Amino acid sequence: MDIVYSQLNKKLPLVVYIHGGGFKNGNKEGDAFMNPLLAKNGFVVANIDYRLGFDPSDQMGIVKAFYRGAQDLDAALRYLVHNAGKYNIDTTAIFIGGGSAGGVLALANAYEEQSEWDAMFPMMHQDLGAVAGAGNNFTDNYSVRGVYSLWGGIVDTSLISLPEMKAMPVLLVQSQSDEVIPYEHAKGENAEFKVLYGSYDIAQRFKTNGGCYDLYFVKDARHGHGFSQAYVTNAITLFINDVLAGNCKKTTIENTKADNSKFFGEYKFEP
Repeated sequence: MDIVYSQLNKKLPLVVYIHGGGFKNGNKEGDAFMNPLLAKNGFVVANIDYRLGFDPSDQMGIVKAFYRGAQDLDAALRYLVHNAGKYNIDTTAIFIGGGSAGGVLALANAYEEQSEWDAMFPMMHQDLGAVAGAGNNFTDNYSVRGVYSLWGGIVDTSLISLPEMKAMPVLLVQSQSDEVIPYEHAKGENAEFKVLYGSYDIAQRFKTNGGCYDLYFVKDARHGHGFSQAYVTNAITLFINDVLAGNCKKTTIENTKADNSKFFGEYKFEP
């Protein structure tokens, strides 16, 4: 885990960033460029790794990798809260998110209870233990204030309860043409992870039930393309500031200036 924090004696909101890679690839170094971009806007930033890899011949292999990643995210959050004094973290202002699989993990942490994991994948708890409490001995509780998902998705939008919607607003960033995680489940039959519900579906869940959300989209871009680092940093910063100020938004914004040929990691600024 890489942590960027202020040396000043002032508690700041925590932004946890979780890398993507389909639960088999990637590492925190791949998206380390986000650390200074977010930190300079007044946040403590924790860029985490998690266990990767699965047996593709095992039908439940990727689910096990997903579950292990959820355990590791929970462990990282407990560690950070336990050490909040050391890193000047405001534990009332914890925001979690990431790209692709990282977004999937953040959404699961915020909106999926252990009972829901058990109902969907009953053997995970027995084989791997509970999501909460694994990985270290810290027993600190934490509360997530908001979630951001960059081209991520969720197993089922019905997992997002009304109390969770009111407690944890969501920021969603994705291309309508995402070929890996469908932007809209009903139109994603050709996506690699077509079982997931994407940003459009999550936004609709919030919109229908009076939840607070920001949805940013582009047209005709591939997975992880069409959004610059500056654009995403600004969106995350605005989202966090709005949540902390109590501003409940229900916005859908198209990024019309995007260069759809550029991947997030190489795309620093808008044209």
